[in-house]
Order: sequence, then C-alpha cells, then structure tokens
Amino acid sequence: MRYTIALTAGLALAACSGGDSTNTQSAEQATETAQEQTSTVEQAQEIANQVAEKAAAVAEALKLDTSSLDSFKSSLSDMQASLSTDQAGQLTDALGYLAKSSAKESKGGLLSAAKDVVGGKSMEDILYDNMKDKLDGLTFEEIVGLAG
Repeated sequence: MRYTIALTAGLALAACSGGDSTNTQSAEQATETAQEQTSTVEQAQEIANQVAEKAAAVAEALKLDTSSLDSFKSSLSDMQASLSTDQAGQLTDALGYLAKSSAKESKGGLLSAAKDVVGGKSMEDILYDNMKDKLDGLTFEEIVGLAG
C-alpha cells in the first residue's frame, strides 16, 4: 500500500511540473488508478482472511468429537470421507488396533470385547466406550501416531 501511495505522489508531482491541463488530468487519473489498486488489494486481503477462516473451520471439522457416541461416529465418518483410499485404510487399521488394545486393557479383556461384538457392538462403539477421552480432538495423523 505504501508503494501505491508513493507512486501516486510521484505521478502527481510529475503532472504538476508541466503546468497544463493534460498533466492535471493525468495526475487525477493516476490518483484514481492508485485508489482502485488500493481497493483491490484490500479486497484481496479480505478474501485471503475468509479463506484462512474457512480452512481453519475445515481443519477443526476433521478432528474427532467424542462428546457423544453420535458425534463420534459423525466426526469419524467426516474424517474418513476427507481422506484418500490409502489414508482411509490406514485410519481403519489404526482404529482396529486401538480397539483391540483398548479391549485388552478394559475390565473384561478380550472375552468381554468378543461378547460386545457378538452382542452387536461395532468397533466404533468399543472405541468410544474405552477410549473416548484419549481420542477426543485427534486428527488423522494423531490417530495413526497413537496406534504406532
């Protein structure tokens, strides 16, 4: 913006040195052009800010939300939909490993987890029951890292 103001001032001074009406019109046109450029730069900055805000919102949406089982399943589904096929496979593998590990560490162990599965509980249900606090707010990369 300083460059634009300096350019405008320079053009205005150059136009004034000639002393005729053509130079005055050129200075006025230069001022208008500089003002339009300044407006364009300000609009571009506003658009860049909006894009950054949307990117931050998207990044936040791609974190697991374990505030409820439905929120967990929804955020997990959103995360999976945003990933490539290979990444989705990595996520499924990592979650399977975490579900198995959490089942081993839970009160009833693997036998209890097997009963849960036979009773209709999904991997997501088991993960939610055993690891909701650890998984809350994690991104894809963090989940894969947690699974090791």
